[in-house]
Amino acid sequence: MPIKSHIEDPLTSDGAKVLDDSLLVTKNDAPPMLPQYREIFSQYFTVDGTAAGSHDLGVDGSATAVDYWIPAHQERDTYISKIVFLVGYGASAYLWDFADAGAALTNGVKIWYRNTYSNFIVIDSPKSNSDFLRLGLTDGNIPTSWELRHLGATNDYGYMLSIDLSKIMYPYGIKLDAGTSQKFYITIQDDCTDADDFNCKAFGFERFEQ
Repeated sequence: MPIKSHIEDPLTSDGAKVLDDSLLVTKNDAPPMLPQYREIFSQYFTVDGTAAGSHDLGVDGSATAVDYWIPAHQERDTYISKIVFLVGYGASAYLWDFADAGAALTNGVKIWYRNTYSNFIVIDSPKSNSDFLRLGLTDGNIPTSWELRHLGATNDYGYMLSIDLSKIMYPYGIKLDAGTSQKFYITIQDDCTDADDFNCKAFGFERFEQ
């Protein structure tokens, strides 16, 4: 027994037609897109979100937390795939310290971002040198030579660590959509002045139309 069927668009109630035993449907192409371009992106997390703002994270945020951020571009999508911390201080330190303070932080340095829906997503809040170094590990082992010399001054101690966000977050890391209020933050919630040289720089790319 033949089966009679009717196909229609649920929004417009327009029906499909069968001619010469072939089903005819309307072909709707996607809106045309302009050519896409990419440029390398790098910027420090700064206290006002601008490239020229202060990027010194070695401040006292114990009474009032201090935000440093990178904002979304008005016309370009920004993809941040890696952030690199530099922590420099005056005397040799222990892994359980923060810098050479003699103790870990109480609240930690909060690394977080605000997405399109105004949700606040915390990546981590490292409190000690070992917490920071763990974020940048690739094999799970902190090397015995983790502490470097002469980072910020002739006799300084310290370390650098690179956090590959594309390995622990979404593909390409964190995306800040063009024209939105999205921001990527680092918040100082303790007294971090024991770090003589303390900053963080983001790396990635921007995507935009011609």
